[in-house]
Amino acid sequence: MEKKKNIALVAGGYSGEYVISVNSAAVIKNNLDSNRYQIFIILISETQWIYKNDDGKETPVNKNDFSIVHKGEKLTFDCALITIHGTPGEDGKLQGYFDLLKIPYTTSGQLACSVTFNKYFCNALAAQWGIRVARSAKFSRGTDITVNLVKSKVNLPVFVKPNKGGSSLGTTFVKEEEELLNAIKICLEHDDEALVEEYIDGVELTCGVYRKKGKVIVLPVTEIVSKTDAKFFDYKAKYTQGAADEITPARISDELTREVQKITAYLYEKFELKGICRIDYIFSHNELFFLEANITPGMSERSIVPQQAAYVGISLKQLFTDVIEEALK
Repeated sequence: MEKKKNIALVAGGYSGEYVISVNSAAVIKNNLDSNRYQIFIILISETQWIYKNDDGKETPVNKNDFSIVHKGEKLTFDCALITIHGTPGEDGKLQGYFDLLKIPYTTSGQLACSVTFNKYFCNALAAQWGIRVARSAKFSRGTDITVNLVKSKVNLPVFVKPNKGGSSLGTTFVKEEEELLNAIKICLEHDDEALVEEYIDGVELTCGVYRKKGKVIVLPVTEIVSKTDAKFFDYKAKYTQGAADEITPARISDELTREVQKITAYLYEKFELKGICRIDYIFSHNELFFLEANITPGMSERSIVPQQAAYVGISLKQLFTDVIEEALK
């Protein structure tokens, strides 16, 4: 019998999405193949990196070689399954660390993570490749931002969102110009850069994608109907039961479904993504607009990618096994 591989299930992070990441980790742990893998949840925060066992006992992680002491012996890991949303698991920092230690991991590489985490750069690249994106402008903390300056670059209504961040934390939908500067102020509490993006009225769509044995697998398309006052798939819509309808498969034509899946596969390759990703779109006036790429999408019971996988008969156990084996290759 082949020896079980030690898998570090890395969760937590330094952002407001810590709790969501920990929830995802619990779901993933329950769905990993315990006959093949020995699973250790490693919780990362700005103050400490720890291994937490099933009894709740905490053991510090040695950051020099990413090892722990387990049952009186030093234990190292064969692979890191990263389920951190936001920094340092989604922006390339952790990936660079694991690259230095030569530990395989289940997400995209450092460069792909850094680029897709920065919404402004990500959009600019997608546009360069011929994909439609919303008009946007970026403003940095500490610079003189006026309403006229913003309006000279984009038209209201707009979304004001952290340029580097996830789960829609710090994001505001702005219709009136008197709300603009306050929205930017709120946003800059979450990030040092605010992205002001023109609102596109349309159908919100999202599509999961991953690689299995070298082949890109595109999942069904999900339609998202937010029921919150914010008018978009905000934090409340994402993580409150009943605050959004997630309809899989999306109520769109077969032709549009194929287009979304084709562009998803195209962007997965072009951005050089790895592991499980989710790519978001808006379909408006017969045109498809790219919104963003999520390289560590949520994996809790309510999350979209698990729903998409289930619809085509792929269990979470199979999905995570495929992704770990692809990383170990």
